[in-house]
Amino acid sequence: MKADITTKLKNICKNLGENNKPTYVVMAIAAVKGICRPSFTMMDKKEDPKTKKYTAIREGLTELIAIPVYWALGELSAKAAQKHLPKDLQKKGAKNAMFLGVCTAALFVIPGLCSAVIKPIMGTFYHDGVPEKKKIKKLDVTSASEHIEIPARSAVVASTDVKRPNLQTFSSRPEFGMKVGGV
Repeated sequence: MKADITTKLKNICKNLGENNKPTYVVMAIAAVKGICRPSFTMMDKKEDPKTKKYTAIREGLTELIAIPVYWALGELSAKAAQKHLPKDLQKKGAKNAMFLGVCTAALFVIPGLCSAVIKPIMGTFYHDGVPEKKKIKKLDVTSASEHIEIPARSAVVASTDVKRPNLQTFSSRPEFGMKVGGV
């Protein structure tokens, strides 16, 4: 009995390993993220309820968009590879093309779709169907009521022994922590 269960488990694992597609893996990950991330966000007791709700809906919508895009680009890439590759390379080439399709979806297509789709949807939820107007402060430059003096700059000669930061690798952002809502 125990050997029979072990054999069945080995066969299941073998079949999953041999017949697995990259698209299925990322779709499964997206589905779990679409369920768990909003749930964990809503369980945060320290965060403002409005912020939690907004973040949870946004995270869920992102994964809702991601799942069909992963599937479509993965399958389309695999079909294109099978159509254009020689017979002996079609099976391996299709899986590699599917992987590249999934990567393309994750890097370019999904962020673009989310930017185009989620903002209007969230605007509908949180502004009674009318997006919030941005308040623009106008500067009155015609008024001569105030006179502002701008100090003149003096030329500064740099010394040769001063160490300057490497601006090619310099980042003004903190390189730690996690921020909700993007970069």
